[in-house]
Amino acid sequence: MDTKPAIRQRMRQLLREVTTEANTTLISSLKQHATSWPSNQTVAIYGGLRGEPDLIGGFLPWLIEHGHQAALFAIEAEYLAPRHIRHEADLIRSSLGAWEPRETCPPLDIADLDLILVPGIAFSSKHLTRLGRGGGYYDRLLAHPQCRARRIALAHCFQLLDDLPVEAHDEHVHEIIVG
Repeated sequence: MDTKPAIRQRMRQLLREVTTEANTTLISSLKQHATSWPSNQTVAIYGGLRGEPDLIGGFLPWLIEHGHQAALFAIEAEYLAPRHIRHEADLIRSSLGAWEPRETCPPLDIADLDLILVPGIAFSSKHLTRLGRGGGYYDRLLAHPQCRARRIALAHCFQLLDDLPVEAHDEHVHEIIVG
């Protein structure tokens, strides 16, 4: 089995080659899946690094139109802090290039989140494990005692591997939507 750094390197290269059309297909798969969610869910999304699907432009408006609440995470020290967002104007680009909520967005408790869309570089379709970018932010969030949200990952077919190297602190997802 490859090491985490080797998998990250390979996946970053493949993600650079993802087309807008492929990400649009992934967003369409997410919307189709989301039609089965109970109404008025509080859903945490993530903010689009290179190669990731555009959840801000492609999914946030749909989410709000369908009666759900949306959250995005601000980075506070080594932790992700959920904040309520209503539209793209609530967001700014972070120094890393991802979207973040403005400081004026109301904070939410982790326990308020019903569903978290969890980003990743690679996923094990067999064990529902994920490999993130290496900062541990989502592992710390998902391990928080108040985090009871359903965890859903979005992936392109090439991001699905049978097995991933797993360490004790690595958190899993409950489901993977493939586009």
